[in-house]
Amino acid sequence: MSLLAVSGVSHSFGQKVLFDNISLAIENNSRIGLIGKNGCGKSTLIKIMADRLTPNDGDIHKAKDTRIAYLTQDPELDESQTLYDCVLSSRPDYIEALAQIDEIEAKLEIDHDEKVMQKYDKLQHEFELIGGYKLTSEIKLVLNHLNFPQDVWHRNIAGFSGGEKTRIQLARFLLQPFELMLLDEPTNHLDLTMIYWLEKYLSRLSKPYILISHDRRFLETTVNKIVELDNGKLETYNTDYAGYLVEKELRNETKRRQFKQQQKLIKRTEDFIARNMAGQKVQQAKSRLKMLDKLDRLDAPTSERNLKLRINSDSRSGNDVLTFEKCSFGFNNENLADNINQNVFYQDKIAVLGKNGCGKTTLLRLINRDLLPTTGLVKLGASLSIGYYDQMHVQLNESLTVMQTIWELVPSEPQGYVLTYLARFGFRGEEVDKPVTVLSGGEKARLYLARLIHERPNFLILDEPTNHLDLAMIDSLEQALNDYEGTIIFVSHDRQFIDRVANKKWFFENKRVIETHKTLQQLFAASESSETKTVKTKKENRPVNSSKKINPIVLKKKEAELEKKQNTINRFEAELEGLHHKLGEKEVYSNQQKVQEINGRIKEIALNISTSNEELDMLEMEYLEMLEG
Repeated sequence: MSLLAVSGVSHSFGQKVLFDNISLAIENNSRIGLIGKNGCGKSTLIKIMADRLTPNDGDIHKAKDTRIAYLTQDPELDESQTLYDCVLSSRPDYIEALAQIDEIEAKLEIDHDEKVMQKYDKLQHEFELIGGYKLTSEIKLVLNHLNFPQDVWHRNIAGFSGGEKTRIQLARFLLQPFELMLLDEPTNHLDLTMIYWLEKYLSRLSKPYILISHDRRFLETTVNKIVELDNGKLETYNTDYAGYLVEKELRNETKRRQFKQQQKLIKRTEDFIARNMAGQKVQQAKSRLKMLDKLDRLDAPTSERNLKLRINSDSRSGNDVLTFEKCSFGFNNENLADNINQNVFYQDKIAVLGKNGCGKTTLLRLINRDLLPTTGLVKLGASLSIGYYDQMHVQLNESLTVMQTIWELVPSEPQGYVLTYLARFGFRGEEVDKPVTVLSGGEKARLYLARLIHERPNFLILDEPTNHLDLAMIDSLEQALNDYEGTIIFVSHDRQFIDRVANKKWFFENKRVIETHKTLQQLFAASESSETKTVKTKKENRPVNSSKKINPIVLKKKEAELEKKQNTINRFEAELEGLHHKLGEKEVYSNQQKVQEINGRIKEIALNISTSNEELDMLEMEYLEMLEG
C-alpha cells in the first residue's frame, strides 16, 4: 500500500483550473521531484498532500500512522522562542519523555520501590528508542551545517533575518520524526556549502520524499523520479532529471506524430462524408460520421514556449571594464573584505562565490556605486552602460502595470511593440494589465529582467538572477547570457547556471577576494577523499593548484583517531544493550541495589555516547579540512 495516494484530485482558484482529475502514489522508496512552470499549482498540490488545503474534488489516502513532515517556503515559527527552543520543539516526543524521566528520578530520590525502578528502566529504554540520547548531537550537527554557531542558539527568533528564519525552519523540519517528507523549495536561502550538505543528508535518508525545486543540479542528485505538472495534468517520468529531459522530448515527438496522423485521418473521413452523404455511399458516410463522433480526439500538443531571449548592447565598452585597487569595504566599522586587487576585462563572465553573509551582494553594490569602499579605489572603465539586476527588484515601480513598466522606457513606440516584447517574457493577454504590486515573485523577476534587457547595457551586474524563475526561463536566460557580447559579473547559488555562464570565479576567503580555478565541488562540498582529486571541467583545462600538500603520516594518524573514536562508541552501545538486557533478568530486577547500579551506569554510558558523537563530529570536520587542503 502507498504511504500517500492522490486520487482524482481537482482544484481551482476562481476561474483558473490548476489541475483536473490528477492521481499520484508515493511509495516507501519514492524520491520524487515535482516540477512545472511558475503558477501551475505545485505548491498548492503539496499543501493538499500535507492536509493544509482541501481540494475541490478527489481524495487523499494516507497509510495508517504515517507522519508527514511538510516544509513550507514561508517560515512558520514562534518568534518569542529562542533558536534552540524553537528547533527542540520539533520533537515533542523527546520533551515529554525527558519530563517523565525527570519526574520519576525525583520520585526515586525518596522512594526506591521496585515498580518505580522498573518504570524508570522502561522510560529510559523508550527514550533510547526515540533517539533521545543522540538528539543533542543531531541538533548541533544540523545547526552548525546551516551556519548557526552555538553563540546564537539562545537568541530569540524575532532577531534573525528572513533568510535565517527559513534556515531555522529547515532545521526544525529535518529533526522532526516522519515517515514521509514534503519539501517546497528546500534550497531557498542556502549557500552552496549548505546545498551540498543537504544533498548528502537527503541521499542518506531511508525514507521517501517529494520535493519542489528549480535547482536542476539539486534535482539531478536527490530524486529518482520526475513528476511534471503541466496544463492541469501530471506526467510521470521514472528517471532522474537528466533522463527526464531526454524522455520528455521523445514523448513530445510521439504526441506530435500521433496528433498529426489523427488529423489526417479526420480530414480524409470528413472529405469522404462530404462527398458521399448525398450519394450512393450514404450508409458508409453515415457510419463514418458516427465513428468521428465517437473518436477520442487527441489534444493538440502544446508547443513549448521556450522564451528566446537575446541581450543586445547599444555600444561596446573598452577593454578595461573595472579595477579594484587595495579596496576594502564593510559596515559598522567591520570590514567584509580587505585589500581587493582584481580586474574585470571586456567579455569576462565572472561568478562571485562565497558563504552567506561574506559580502557578495555588497561587492556588487560597490561596483554599481550604491556604496563606497572604506579604503582603496573602484575604477570603472570608459563607455560603460551598466544594467543592475537587484534580487529584491526594488527598482520596479509598483504603481504601474506590467505594460506601463516597459512602455515608459519607449513612450513613442506603439502598443503593439510593447505587447510583442512582453510576450517574449511570458506576459500575454490580461497579464499585461496587472499592477506590479500584485505580481508573484516569479512574475516580478521576469518583468525586471525584461526591463533590464530592454535598456541594452554592455555591462551586466546580476544578483541572484535565477531566483523565482522556472526551469524553462532559467534555460533561456543561460543561453542569452552565453550569447551576450558584453561583460557580466554575477552572484548565484544555481550551480548549473554558474558552470554554464561563468568563465572566471571570484571567491571570498578570509575577507579576501581571490580568483580561483577550483571547481564548485572543491570550493564548497563537504568532500569525500574522491572529491578532492584534481579535476578538469569541460570549460577548464588548467590544473587545479592545491594550497598545500597533505602529509600522509598526519592523515593516517587522523584516520586512526576516527576509527578509534568510532570503536569506542560501538563498545559503549554494545555495553548499553547488554545492560538493558540484564535489567530484564529476574535476579537483577528483584535486587533494588543492582537495579540502581545498572541504571546509574546506563545514564553514564548514554552521556559518554553523546559526548563521543560530538567528538567524532569534530574529528570528521578536521579530517575533511585536511583533505581539502
